[in-house]
Amino acid sequence: MIVTLFILGLCGGFLSGLLGVGGAVIMIPLMLTVPPLVGAGELTMKEVAGLSMVQVLVSSISGMIIHKKNNFVNGRVLLSVGIPMGLCALSGAYFSKYLENRTLLIFFGFLVLVAFLMLLLKKEKNEEPGEPVEEFKFRLIPSLLIGAFVGFMSGAVGAGGGFILIPLMVTVLRVPLKVTVGTSLGIVFLGALTGSIGKLASAQVGLVMIVPLILGSIPAAQLGAKCSKALKPTTVRHLLLAIVFASTVKVWWQIFADK
Repeated sequence: MIVTLFILGLCGGFLSGLLGVGGAVIMIPLMLTVPPLVGAGELTMKEVAGLSMVQVLVSSISGMIIHKKNNFVNGRVLLSVGIPMGLCALSGAYFSKYLENRTLLIFFGFLVLVAFLMLLLKKEKNEEPGEPVEEFKFRLIPSLLIGAFVGFMSGAVGAGGGFILIPLMVTVLRVPLKVTVGTSLGIVFLGALTGSIGKLASAQVGLVMIVPLILGSIPAAQLGAKCSKALKPTTVRHLLLAIVFASTVKVWWQIFADK
C-alpha cells in the first residue's frame, strides 16, 4: 500500500500543478480503484476523502509557488474566494463524519458531473503560451458565494475543489484561464488547510498512509506547474475536460455498481 500511495501521489501532484486542481478529481477515483487491483488492500470512501484532502493541501501550495513566479496568481480573487472556502471547508470536513461512504461518493459524483458540464459548455479563447493575460472585472459577491459553496462540498468529500472551482471562476467570475489555474491553487490550499484540520479532528485520516502521498506530491506538483506555463489555455482546458470526464464515468459507475 505504501508504494502504491507514493506512485498515486506522483500522479496527483503532477496533475495538480499542471491544471490548477488540487488533484482530488483524479486521486479519489484512483485510490478507490488501484489498491485493490494491485492487491494492496481496499480503502473506504471516508479513508480516501481524508487522505485526498491532505494530499491536496501539499500539492496545491507546492504548485502555487511556481505559478506565483509566473505572475498567474490574482490576490483579490484568491482572498475573496479562499477565505469563505476555508471556513466552509472546515465545517464540511467535520460534518462528513456523520455521512455514509456511499453518500459521500454521490456528493463527489454530482460535483464532477457539474464540473464536466460547465467545462464542456465553456469556450476558451486560444491564447499562445507566454502571451499576456487579458484584464477582467473583479466580482466580490459572486466570489464569496462560490467560495462558500465549493468549500463546504469539497470539505465533505475530501477534495480541494479545484475541478469545480476552475469552471466556476472561468464561467461566472470570467477570470482568464491561466490566472484561474494559478490562483485556484492558492484558493484550494486555504480550503484544504481547514479541511485537513476537520478531517484530522474527526479522526478520518490514517497518519501512516499520509507520508508516501506527500513525498510523491511535492516534487510532482512543482514539475506540473512548470510544464503548465508552456501550454495553451485550450490545451489545459482539454486536458482538464478529459480528466473530469474520466472521473465522472468512474465515480458514477461505482455508485450504480455498489447499489
